[in-house]
Amino acid sequence: MNFKFLLSLILIISLFFILGCSVENDDPISPIGPEFSPESVDYSIRFGVGAHIYPRDYNSVTEVYAATKEVDELGYVFLRHPGAGIAWYEVQPTRDTWNFEKLDAVLKDNKHPWLFPVYGMVGNVYPFGGFSKTEMESNDGSKEDVISYITEHTTDMSDPQVKEDAEIFVKTLVDRYKDHIKYWEIGGNEGLPAPEKFGIISNTYPWIKETDPDAQVLITANCGDGDWAFYDNINALDDILAQGATESFDIANFHYYGYITGEFEERLEERYDEFVAVLDKHNINKPIWVTETGTCADADSEISPGADEFRQAQDVLKRLSIYSAKGAEKVFWYSYGGHSPNDLFYGCGLVDKLGNKRPAYYNYKLMVDKVGFYDTVQKLQGDNIWLFKYVNPDNSEIYVAWAKSGTDTLDLSNYVSENEVTVTYIIEDSGVTVHDIAVVNVDSIDLTESPIIVEV
Repeated sequence: MNFKFLLSLILIISLFFILGCSVENDDPISPIGPEFSPESVDYSIRFGVGAHIYPRDYNSVTEVYAATKEVDELGYVFLRHPGAGIAWYEVQPTRDTWNFEKLDAVLKDNKHPWLFPVYGMVGNVYPFGGFSKTEMESNDGSKEDVISYITEHTTDMSDPQVKEDAEIFVKTLVDRYKDHIKYWEIGGNEGLPAPEKFGIISNTYPWIKETDPDAQVLITANCGDGDWAFYDNINALDDILAQGATESFDIANFHYYGYITGEFEERLEERYDEFVAVLDKHNINKPIWVTETGTCADADSEISPGADEFRQAQDVLKRLSIYSAKGAEKVFWYSYGGHSPNDLFYGCGLVDKLGNKRPAYYNYKLMVDKVGFYDTVQKLQGDNIWLFKYVNPDNSEIYVAWAKSGTDTLDLSNYVSENEVTVTYIIEDSGVTVHDIAVVNVDSIDLTESPIIVEV
């Protein structure tokens, strides 16, 4: 009797093992790394990057984890959109087909806080009824052609079928990742002037909040590659808010690059103030995030013509400090990784297309290390000497300063009681990985157009 029971048990276990090995795992992602815990995410970090680091065609989850590890070396930062493979038409190729493999791989065990575009970063395209990924990617690669195509296929919420499909997609997406993602962006590269933008914002916002009441939603960014694009978007923002979108977002979203010539610092401040003026016009008092800003390292870039790695290295501290002091709750550098060589923003990466760290990488990391979780920041001077004071949670005071042009001498004795301070100099040359540090007199700190960090 016991022998028969034992034999039966062995057969049952063997059959279970065989069948179990033949069943496909519902979760396509291997359990690599520590288990994710939502409580481990610290959303108070002030700075972020447009990640764009994950490969379009990846062969294994290991590749995704390797890319994440690269960003980990940069420090603890907010990440905004991971790269290809997250658009609506990629996540839901057909009404009955879902592909979460790429997103699962990106988010599983990733400890960084995320800002995620709901419909992807290639506009709010409707994936059914005429849209073709092949047709879109067959364009010559210019930004204008791609935007024209995705605008033509923008989600139209006035169509009942389209609206029903969009609601299913948004609620499915948010529900799946609500433990990993608390910040969602209703936006895309076609910007605010795109058709049906009001309908997209006003419908998507309640779907997100219904699925995850704790989620925070950003309105489509007021984009500004240059001033001409900025003012087009300012007018579109004004119109959308006038239509009633004031209650359809929790955080205002601002982009501005601007040319690096002329009154560069003042221009960044002026465009920010003009953005705030539109919000004030509609009695909106909400946090503001600058989710894209950057200087390209390529001289022929349309974004920063005449720039190079030297200028890009300087502008990291300038852009982060100016926007933070203006009142931006978070500031994102765009971007971390390299894109296609034909991409307009390719040269703005902290690393180049081969993955080599540019001088700007080390200066961004320096800011994250020194003031990544600051409590307050204020601009103290802004003529030829630009001076900013950060106060960290431990009450330590950090100063960022530079001369707008030429050289100058900074006297910090009105702000600091000590006779000497420690100065950290930014990295501007390729191949250098360690910042120079010096102790100098508090009343005679030499300044150039290259920002420095001063610690008491």
